[in-house]
Amino acid sequence: MSLQMISREVLDAIDLIWNNKFDAAELILISKSNKIPRYCLHYAESAFLRSFITANENDTEAAMKRLKETRELAENTIKILEANKTPPNFETITTKEQFKNHLLDSKIVLADASYMISVLQITRDHKFKGCLNLRKSWKIFEEALKQVKDDKNIHYDEGLLECLHFGAGFFFFAISIIPQKFLKIVEFVGFKADRDLGLNYIKECSQKGGIRAPFATMVILFNNLLLPRGLYNPVHQLKEAEELIVTNLQKYPNGSLFQVMASHCYRKQCKIDLGLECMLKAISNCQQLSRAPLIYKYELANCYCMLLNWDEAIKIFEELVAEESFQIRALCALQLASCYVQVGKKKEAMEMFSKIKIYSKKASSIDPIIQRQSMRYLNGSSDFSAFEIMYIRRDLAKMERGMAEKSLASLDEIAYRLSVGEKLNLTNSSSNSASNLFKSLLKKKDESQHEKNMEQLVNDRSAYLLIKGSILKGIDRIDEALHCLDEIVQMQNQITEKFYLPYCYYELSECYFQKKNSIKSLECIHKCNNYSNYDWEDPLKVRIRVTLDQLKKDGASGADLNTDDDDCLNASGEMQSALSHSSSNSDQSLVDNMENLTA
Repeated sequence: MSLQMISREVLDAIDLIWNNKFDAAELILISKSNKIPRYCLHYAESAFLRSFITANENDTEAAMKRLKETRELAENTIKILEANKTPPNFETITTKEQFKNHLLDSKIVLADASYMISVLQITRDHKFKGCLNLRKSWKIFEEALKQVKDDKNIHYDEGLLECLHFGAGFFFFAISIIPQKFLKIVEFVGFKADRDLGLNYIKECSQKGGIRAPFATMVILFNNLLLPRGLYNPVHQLKEAEELIVTNLQKYPNGSLFQVMASHCYRKQCKIDLGLECMLKAISNCQQLSRAPLIYKYELANCYCMLLNWDEAIKIFEELVAEESFQIRALCALQLASCYVQVGKKKEAMEMFSKIKIYSKKASSIDPIIQRQSMRYLNGSSDFSAFEIMYIRRDLAKMERGMAEKSLASLDEIAYRLSVGEKLNLTNSSSNSASNLFKSLLKKKDESQHEKNMEQLVNDRSAYLLIKGSILKGIDRIDEALHCLDEIVQMQNQITEKFYLPYCYYELSECYFQKKNSIKSLECIHKCNNYSNYDWEDPLKVRIRVTLDQLKKDGASGADLNTDDDDCLNASGEMQSALSHSSSNSDQSLVDNMENLTA
């Protein structure tokens, strides 16, 4: 079978995969999946994508198994081809050009399988192994790029060059979003990440409409909708995402992955009702799957939380907690308990908080945090727990004004009940009365009152002010937000829950940036960055990295930025400079640039 025939048949299967017809796609691929590496890769890719829909451990294991089989088949095929022999089940190779194309295809498949394995490893908290596999993947891409550059007289299949183009771009992008502490593992060979350069190559693939077009589009949507934007206005990214989603839903009307991205896009634009509608469509389009789309149901539950529809959220979280193989079961239990609190089911909430240890998974890095938070809610006040989780998820930042003001009213009611606030007129721009009330409450502390109760009052007041400040900032009531956040700073010596302070400084940084005070913004982000070893640290550290880069680019006293950020920025500049000397549409230029950058 010729390379061109493989590409056409595989492309039909890929269209089926992205239109949620996984079984039909696998029927095309399975017959040759144990013989031809490219068929094996996309057969594995079908399970890979399905595992992100279900978040089921068994599906993830199946994807990992298929990817490892792909890696083995590709490695064996490469050995045979490099020995100048024709692999079993291949057509007779009669020309040097055919030989070189088959060898390139097998190398690209091997590199693709390696980075998909690394993605699964990293998402399952095997970050060290995942980073090593990313490095292996790049070394294979590097060799493939060199092969194309050296073979100046060989005509390589355009579809293969597109796959190479995507793979190299995806690698640049993937490295750029690895947490800082793991980035060193893959940088020790001298390689520096560059998100912008990677996205340039990925966008080309998305536009060409070939084998890697839908995957490339999904990476762009992931970047535009799910990665931190830091201080910048996301309007441009949201517009680009919405255009891509509309185009791809026309081609893949049953494509639930694109419906999910549409939901995120609308939520980012504070159109929560439209986001809810898209999640319902995504779930409906998964009826033919053998397992329920649990991750979609989880996102649906969060849509209901954003609408403060606790009862509907509870129904879904109860279903998800019952799923023993669901990878984020403990998180669902934490959110379920917090929703119980909001509807007055205190007993059920305490029972669920106490069971979270049972639902936790040993390999998870987030489950220990969830256990600590559940114990905090068990031993103290859990009244703000639902809003705290929405805050950590950044859902509070996506509320339209009416829903934000409804949330503020709910927060004020809770704070009043806990004696850490008072009912305030939402149109009143001053919160001095609430602040003075709390200060007087501390001064009038009854001698018989246990110190722990006062500690809880301070933490509750901090939670209230942090959440309220972030909501006020989101609806452009910046001065009121600053008043809330400044009070947290004033109480810092009494606060015992560690994550309130770094998150407070981050919010202050965003507030000052909106007030066009970049110097003050940078000062706050540095204070934020000085904190460590607190719960929910990783998502904030990613945002800090993005924000520091942005502040330096905006000229806000960047000399004080740490060396890692400077190095990353310098490497980024060098890569962009190399890219600027050639046409971005030239595959040969791609090879030249990659070769120069890795020299």
